[in-house]
Amino acid sequence: MGKNECRNIQEYIEDYLEGRLSAEERAEMEEHLSCCPECQQELQNWQTLFQSLTSLSHTTQKEQPSPDFTAKVMQKIAQQEPVVTGESFWYKVQHLLTIPSLSLKWTAALAMSLLVVFLGYSIYFSPIEQTIPNCLAEITFTMKADASQVQSIAVVGDFNDWDPNRHLLTDTNHDGIWTVTLKLEPGRYEYMFILDGQQWVPDPTAFRYVNDGFGNKNAVIEISQCGCN
Repeated sequence: MGKNECRNIQEYIEDYLEGRLSAEERAEMEEHLSCCPECQQELQNWQTLFQSLTSLSHTTQKEQPSPDFTAKVMQKIAQQEPVVTGESFWYKVQHLLTIPSLSLKWTAALAMSLLVVFLGYSIYFSPIEQTIPNCLAEITFTMKADASQVQSIAVVGDFNDWDPNRHLLTDTNHDGIWTVTLKLEPGRYEYMFILDGQQWVPDPTAFRYVNDGFGNKNAVIEISQCGCN
């Protein structure tokens, strides 16, 4: 593969992970990645960085990252081999905050991570003022699972800061149908189920899905109206 082709492919890896490419562009990139070890390594570098930043952005307001978080992030990045084709991985990281197409969630997560790594300050989340909504919609999340194979099911998403401990499903009738009912404000939410605290799976009954950037899909629910109190 020519250096120019690899450079072009690597410029769009972030768009590829965030699901912003068309089906044709995605197919072209995947065809190139299947036969180019250097671009495969670049993709792995990006996935490692995004996974680390996702863990940071999903930290709740009441939680602090572990004391060795910075060391783990730097260790993962340091383990990656340098990329010799096209723009370097660190060059792209340096310019992440200036890329217009970069989503806000990655910009915020990257900025927070850099503060931790280079300034050494403790991350502090200030309480956010919240107003009580005028109306809420009751949404029931349902998952079919054999109780002999699954011990616990949690629903996580934008509505609970992706916290696996906040909303657990129950199977009160022991019929293999696990449910939990939440009161949510109107809006758009991405969510997934977590089985036994480890296996992340999208809702098989959802009407819509979006790419989560790591080879999986988040289910999407949109609430346009609700019953007012």
